[in-house]
Amino acid sequence: MCPVCFSGADAVTRETLNAGIGVLLGVTAIVLAMFARFFVRLARRSRAAAHLVNHAVDERRDARSASLDSARDGRAA
Repeated sequence: MCPVCFSGADAVTRETLNAGIGVLLGVTAIVLAMFARFFVRLARRSRAAAHLVNHAVDERRDARSASLDSARDGRAA
């Protein structure tokens, strides 16, 4: 058993322990917030990269269909 917790220590000791607990909870909250921020940022970058890839695929598809259309027009004439 903890002698500080169960013996009714003086006010200074209790305040110090409470401050220590508060600091540890604060550090834990900051670390968890940074993890959440990292994952949100990662999701945003992934979404932006997927948009760029889809845009590049659409451009290639448009270019390919345009070249096929011009080839068909050339043969038909």
